Amino acid sequence: MANSNWSKKPAKGSWGKAPSRMPARGADALGSAFVPHMKAPRTEFPLFNGKRVTPSLAGLDKLLHYYGVELQEETLKQIWEYHQLLRANNEDQDLTRLNAFETMVERHYADCTLINAFVEKWPARMIDVGSGAGFPGIPLKIVNPNINLTLCEPRPNRINFLNMVIEKMGLKNIDVFGHKVTSRSMTIPVDGVISRAFELMEKTFPRLQNSLKVGGRVFFMKGPAAADELKTLHPEDYGYNLLEKHFYTIPNSTQERALVIFERVR
Repeated sequence: MANSNWSKKPAKGSWGKAPSRMPARGADALGSAFVPHMKAPRTEFPLFNGKRVTPSLAGLDKLLHYYGVELQEETLKQIWEYHQLLRANNEDQDLTRLNAFETMVERHYADCTLINAFVEKWPARMIDVGSGAGFPGIPLKIVNPNINLTLCEPRPNRINFLNMVIEKMGLKNIDVFGHKVTSRSMTIPVDGVISRAFELMEKTFPRLQNSLKVGGRVFFMKGPAAADELKTLHPEDYGYNLLEKHFYTIPNSTQERALVIFERVR
């Protein structure tokens, strides 16, 4: 079932601003609370008038809106709760190198939710490979609560943090796989895999040999180097076909992004 918030598929092509989309407000039938508009209106914004946005629920809403994401109130509150847990534990556990509120919103929360614009329906059972402090898995789960998700992260401090976030936020149908993902360690049957800025795509495919079902999809969140990586990649050697590639820029930002989607065919 396609996401009823979208009137057409986003354009593919070269680098540039993400395609303009004006979805209707409200969650779709799958329970997704994501309501983005990919080209945010350019309004007066304190951050760009020499003033910083105060870290707050209202500030988060303002920044997400500026970067092209509009969330329903309850979903926004969950992202804010996650942000507070991340900040409270970052100094002791070294969870993220980003510290400025504006940068965290741009490169973590907006980055991990804008991809919803390119996916009509997420696979029901997914793993996030190289989740780190929960990116993109936790924001993706918050805006798509019906996804059954496993966060894959081997580092003990991050494992502890992820489990704490799941417990404190009361997130359902999400757990942590506290080991490196290899073809031998990861045998959970899944319909989809997502990974953000983790490693070369050709290194990820073999890890999924005994986990991703035939017909399942892999979603790679990448930076601008993805274009060059794709030139030398031969996904058919690993049993995959390239389905889609989207190159875009986070609205009102210089951050170039790519979402590359493959289907396992054997």
